[in-house]
Amino acid sequence: PLPPIPFKFIGLVEGAGGTKIAVLSDSKGLVVHGTEGAIIDGRYRILSIGPDSIDLAYADGRGRQTMRLSGQ
Repeated sequence: PLPPIPFKFIGLVEGAGGTKIAVLSDSKGLVVHGTEGAIIDGRYRILSIGPDSIDLAYADGRGRQTMRLSGQ
């Protein structure tokens, strides 16, 4: 099995035209952000962004995970 994706979903920002931007953090304090379809950390793709959760997977489509908004 694939290791879990090491990010937490910590925030949601609405950009111009209502574009949703997910804000994520890893255990080392690295903060990254992206829109649906974006590749983050060179390894993971944001599949969808909802008001209180996001779906992520490895860039090759394996290992889909849903993360709830933690605010941390």
